[in-house]
Amino acid sequence: MDELFIQIRDGQPYQHPIFGDNFREAFPHVDVDNLPPEFARFRRLPCPMNASEFEKDIATYQWVNGIVQDVWSVRPMNEEELADYMQLKTTRVNYQAETLRELAQDGVDNSPEGPIKDAWVAFKEQMDAWVLVDVNQPNFPKVPIFNSDGQLLSTNVASGAPNVID
Repeated sequence: MDELFIQIRDGQPYQHPIFGDNFREAFPHVDVDNLPPEFARFRRLPCPMNASEFEKDIATYQWVNGIVQDVWSVRPMNEEELADYMQLKTTRVNYQAETLRELAQDGVDNSPEGPIKDAWVAFKEQMDAWVLVDVNQPNFPKVPIFNSDGQLLSTNVASGAPNVID
């Protein structure tokens, strides 16, 4: 665990913590084993990741049992953060769509004539027609699935019982 220190002003943490080596270099006159009231040890705590999709985990520096540490809380995203987040989600979904289009084209280009190629052609047509309507539920067409023998599998056709391992 890193040794950290933080400045104290008017009894409250001020600015950000610094590493012990940097502290000793910046304040060589301060005895770290007997800190004056304008400094305190600092304990870095990892983010508990409690925020949901449209929230942010935030840390404040607070006194807890005689030491200053991270105290984590959650707040809603502000308008700018939400707009940035939605733009990032849109970019990711569009990248995923482009990857699926490339996969479809590869399937069309490299499959033998017959049901396998037909499945890739149908998937490519669906991907070419796909448009992003809801970034939270992009509803991509299903990629063709093949068994180990290269036979096309369909989730729309009833078949035998699944092979379940106990």
